[in-house]
Amino acid sequence: MAVFETEVDIQAPVEELFDFLIQPINIKAISPPEMGLKFLETPERYSNGCEVRFAVQTMGQIQEFTHRITHFDEPNLFVEELIAGPLPLWKHSHHFTAIETGSTNIRDVIEFKPPGGLIGLMMSEDRILESLEDGFYYRHQQLKNSFPGDDSSF
Repeated sequence: MAVFETEVDIQAPVEELFDFLIQPINIKAISPPEMGLKFLETPERYSNGCEVRFAVQTMGQIQEFTHRITHFDEPNLFVEELIAGPLPLWKHSHHFTAIETGSTNIRDVIEFKPPGGLIGLMMSEDRILESLEDGFYYRHQQLKNSFPGDDSSF
């Protein structure tokens, strides 16, 4: 099993960021355009037990996935797990921690297993990790642009 971890500090209260990131419309807005993210079936807001069906373009192929929110502790944590898709395992934990400055630390931990067979040749662990690195870099930049903080002191 492979693990990908990343974190970023955003200048916004933890409740505001948590609320922003449990809305699929916002996830689409901060995702790289080349990912081609399209939600097929989803609630307006995530909650414990809800299912999210979506498609993305990966390695030149459009793949469909279904995730279930298996843990929901507002505004600290939510966990989404793959229940249908090309990978044997995908568990994404979103951790939110308030920082004394009024900012929020967001830490994402993704545990996954690459697929086997022919698709595994295209979706290797290294390629998935590289894609995650690029995708989260983009996402973090978009979050920083969406929540620029209070610049009135400059």
